Amino acid sequence: MLLGKTTEKIERFGHQQLSVFGIGAGQTDKVWRAVLRQLVVRGLLEVDHTAYGALKLTQAARPVLKGEEQVWRRAIAAAPPRRKSRLAPSSGGVHDDEDPLFLALRAWRRETATEKGVPAYVILHDVTLREIAARRPATLDELGEISGLGTKKLEAYGEAVLEVVAEG
Repeated sequence: MLLGKTTEKIERFGHQQLSVFGIGAGQTDKVWRAVLRQLVVRGLLEVDHTAYGALKLTQAARPVLKGEEQVWRRAIAAAPPRRKSRLAPSSGGVHDDEDPLFLALRAWRRETATEKGVPAYVILHDVTLREIAARRPATLDELGEISGLGTKKLEAYGEAVLEVVAEG
């Protein structure tokens, strides 16, 4: 609705008549996903698993909606340029498999997967672990900007991953 995209449901319920319809059309989908991720992490929105993963406001959002509190968000950084070839050597001096933080993250993932009785890649993919090791995020917001960490995985594993990063 904020992006101003008309769908059958929007027309059926008359949402295109609302004052907020299209108000966020100046931002990209990527920016909106990052904003929503930040609001979920801060507890202002939550995923309603009974309503097909729709987002809903929490009680903590009331003061914000009433204008009693302000919400500040991190600026959304531009995506780093992608490498042209996946086979190109890394620019760093340490190979991924020798990076102590990457190895610690893999060990954490292996333990977590064993506890849950699932394959390790179900927890987080190697490419995600490599990006975490390279960026070394210190907050859930920073961690949420990493590819492969959606809302569910951020909620389930975010704090544990940050602990591994802090120790590494």
